[in-house]
Order: sequence, then C-alpha cells, then structure tokens
Amino acid sequence: MKELQETEVLFADDKKPEEICKIRTQYAMRWYIRKANWNKKIFYIFSFVGVLCPLINAVLAAGWNYKIVTVILASITSFVTSVLALTNARSKWENYRSAAEFLKREYTLFQAEVGLYGGEERVSVYLHTIEAFMMQIHVNWQKIFEKDDGAQSERNRK
Repeated sequence: MKELQETEVLFADDKKPEEICKIRTQYAMRWYIRKANWNKKIFYIFSFVGVLCPLINAVLAAGWNYKIVTVILASITSFVTSVLALTNARSKWENYRSAAEFLKREYTLFQAEVGLYGGEERVSVYLHTIEAFMMQIHVNWQKIFEKDDGAQSERNRK
C-alpha cells in the first residue's frame, strides 16, 4: 500500500517533466537502498553467527564435554552457511548498492545538465537511461530465477 502511495504522484497531471525525473529517481533510490541495507544486515548477522559458533565449538570441544551443545552449534553453523548461500545476501547487497550509486550519479549529471543531459532532450534521455538500466536489472533477476526454477524442475524430474 505504501509503495502505491509513493508512486501515485507520478501519475498526477500537473507534474513537470523535471519533477517526474526527481520523483522517479527518489523512489527507485529509496527502494534500492532499502534492499541493500536489508541484505547487508542479513549478510553481517549470519556471517557473524557463522564465525562465532565454530569458535565456541572449538573451545568447548577442547576443554569440556558438552556434546549436545557442540552438535547444536555445528547445526547452527551449517544452517547459517546454507542461508547465506541460498539468499546470496552479499551479492544482492552489492548489486542494490551499485544500482543506487548509478542513479545518484545519473541524477547529478542530469541536474548539472552535462554530458548526455546537456541538450534539449535531456529529460527524455535521462528517463530512457535510468529506465533501461532498471529494466536490465529486472531482466537479470528474471534470468537468475529462471535458472533456479530450471534447476528445481530438473531435480523434481529425477
């Protein structure tokens, strides 16, 4: 619902082209930064747990006889490692952050009216550039999901 409210302003009839560029860029940047921060948190939390559990396990195995705790810590380590592999949080964090930085750079150039954005068609060139970039990101994500679905289908057939 909030996402719909944030984008409704793009459909107002009284918006100037420059305002549409600003609104679209702000919305996309907020989305990419929010996703980057989420994946960064996931990566750090699970990485920390994945490092801490084996260390505690080594200490317990060396001096005390806590087999159940050792098994639990080993299971937790295995779980967090699997979650990191499944979510690919580090890669997503880097990709989302790169996308946000790309949008910042392009908007700065647009505002300064330099490079591609120095001419009369600067608004249409800007919108085409950022929308093409975001579409390419979307296509890349679809390819990743198709690979995942294809691998899952192959496993199901066997």
